[in-house]
Amino acid sequence: MGATGWRYFVPYEADVSAALMRLRDDVFARGDYVYGDDITGEQMTQVKSWFEKARIEMDPWMQKVMEQAENMPEPMRTRYLEMAGKIKGQITSGPSAPRKPKRKPKTIEQLLEFQAESGTHSILDIVGISAEPAFGHVRPFPREKLAEIFGSETPSHGQIEEAHSSGRLEDFEDKWAGVYAIAYRDGAPSEIFFTGHSGD
Repeated sequence: MGATGWRYFVPYEADVSAALMRLRDDVFARGDYVYGDDITGEQMTQVKSWFEKARIEMDPWMQKVMEQAENMPEPMRTRYLEMAGKIKGQITSGPSAPRKPKRKPKTIEQLLEFQAESGTHSILDIVGISAEPAFGHVRPFPREKLAEIFGSETPSHGQIEEAHSSGRLEDFEDKWAGVYAIAYRDGAPSEIFFTGHSGD
């Protein structure tokens, strides 16, 4: 599957380690992580969005299929329309709910032990804060790079979002690790942004 990227904004608090632990507890309680052959809630939302876009395009596609079929001899015409109908049905029915294991783990530790090298593809794979890049840890975003990457040494939520969506943070998102940055509002810290990659 490959390492999966994740990102979270949480309310600011001076103790970043405490904020990280609180975020992990929240993600675990929501079940927003990969477990077994599951996918995260955020990933399912994205899949549903793709299916919705595909549904909108199905009617014009089916119209073209019907036009093409008019010039086909039987039994090719019937077979062609049957295949097109099957494809349309698969797309318009949407994604099925992810298959979930029967028993969810009761603790984060149990989950991490079960997932092992597969990871949870979430912040749950991160166990602490470090000053330098380290496996299973997030580090502070390099102070000397703040203005270059975000356009400000005190970036806003929007500036961080824009830098992330444009891919400017990719060089700082090591596999099985991550970084965090402080978002500011009206000159004061307002949020902590965590981002990174984990899971195989």
